[in-house]
Amino acid sequence: MIGSSTVTFAQTDSTGAKGSIAKQKPFFSIGIGMQHGFIFAHSVDVQNTSGARPTGIETIFSWQRNDSTSFALCHCYPRQGLLLSYYDYDVELLGKSVTAAYFLEPTYKISKRLLFSMKGAAGLSYLNNPFDSIDNPGNQSYSTNMSAYLSIGVGIWIKLSEKWWLNPSVNYQHISNGGIRQPNKGINWPTAGISINYQPNTRPWYTGTQTNEKYWRNYTARYDITLLTSMSRGYNQAGNRQRYLAGGLAIQAGKQVGRLSMLTMGAEFYYDDKLQYRLRKEELDASPVKAGLLLGHEFLLGRFQFSQRLGVYVFDQTPYYDRIFHRWGIKYRINRHFSTGINLLAHRQVAEFVDFRLTYTFQKQYE
Repeated sequence: MIGSSTVTFAQTDSTGAKGSIAKQKPFFSIGIGMQHGFIFAHSVDVQNTSGARPTGIETIFSWQRNDSTSFALCHCYPRQGLLLSYYDYDVELLGKSVTAAYFLEPTYKISKRLLFSMKGAAGLSYLNNPFDSIDNPGNQSYSTNMSAYLSIGVGIWIKLSEKWWLNPSVNYQHISNGGIRQPNKGINWPTAGISINYQPNTRPWYTGTQTNEKYWRNYTARYDITLLTSMSRGYNQAGNRQRYLAGGLAIQAGKQVGRLSMLTMGAEFYYDDKLQYRLRKEELDASPVKAGLLLGHEFLLGRFQFSQRLGVYVFDQTPYYDRIFHRWGIKYRINRHFSTGINLLAHRQVAEFVDFRLTYTFQKQYE
């Protein structure tokens, strides 16, 4: 088993959770809430959305772990589930959206009636008023009905009774189509909100005796080789719809530095067919191949890994973006060697494309 997913039992059952077995059925809960915020008009092209105040209604289905196995992994009570939301963006050119997203939410106990949580979510959004050169030319934020959705947030959980919880939270949310079609400046909106949650079943929180043992120091470096591919749509010179492909290879080395954290460094290169078409159209003699070096971090949450990376191009002949870029990804570990996931490439506030990845990993368990 690879080191980032190995669970070492660093606790024993406390009197508050006697009889707790290594892994128990998670708690199910259902919640309904409201979010309200403002549009972050991050470039000149989307200044026509400045001042908008989006309002959303959410339904949350979640399953929360409360056992020694999960607690040994992160000293927390991880929650995962499905988020369904409806947003009115308060400006006609952006319209409204419906979103379905998977979320992962590590939750930490502060007291008997208070928890603190951090949440990351990824999914798909359907938006009803995309850019149209005739009917909606002012919408530079999105041009497809379906787009990718990402969000990060923090919140607190307040226990009202044995089965009812109140969850105030603040979030930063983003929607874009990953460069599948232009324009694609994206929608960025911070929000604050509150939800009420019903949990039909309860049991005492598992609170094992913690130890300072840093077992992850025994893990050797992890090495990844990744194939990446992306597909986008556009138009050729004849005005006909055409699909464009991008593909490449990424390599990475990582070293675990905490129960949930890994530092990474790597390199990647890719060929972009759509970039080749743009260069030819503008009669520029440049390569559609890009190569870069990256430094980053990963949250290691069981089979899921959330990554954040900052990179610099060492080969880029195109004039369209700065040499600095950033990547955000989620990866699911299928088994010891193989993982799959998605990754967003962005330059400053502009998303270029979302790629799909297949990764092969090799790592010794101990030094």
